[in-house]
Amino acid sequence: MKVFIVFLGIFLVDVSFLSYQGDMGRYVRCQAFLKAVAEECAAGAALYYDQDAYSEGHLRFYTREGRKYIEYILEESKQEMPLPHGSGIVYEAVFQDEGVEIPSVTVKLTATTEDLFRLPFLEVTEIKRAAKYELPQ
Repeated sequence: MKVFIVFLGIFLVDVSFLSYQGDMGRYVRCQAFLKAVAEECAAGAALYYDQDAYSEGHLRFYTREGRKYIEYILEESKQEMPLPHGSGIVYEAVFQDEGVEIPSVTVKLTATTEDLFRLPFLEVTEIKRAAKYELPQ
């Protein structure tokens, strides 16, 4: 009986470990995906700037066009996201162009989803990633 109880204990620990490893792999893939999307959003939004002002030595972003680009990328990325269905991604974009030494676009993404871990003592329902794209003058 002692052997059976020890075997059962080791078996439960191993199953919990395998479950944790699988869930952690999915969590890491979700973070990598959000990082890539945030970098794409920041870099693409930084390309929308006023060319006439730039020719005069000033850099001004077209924030409306940049936000449209970010929303387009987020909409297209929904097809390939490794997050469970029904998950949502919201963004916050900060365009810094006036009065700063290095103009930049910062995009912060927040994904809300159901719990990514199956173990009862771990709960992750939100993933946040940010990216900043700088344009040196």
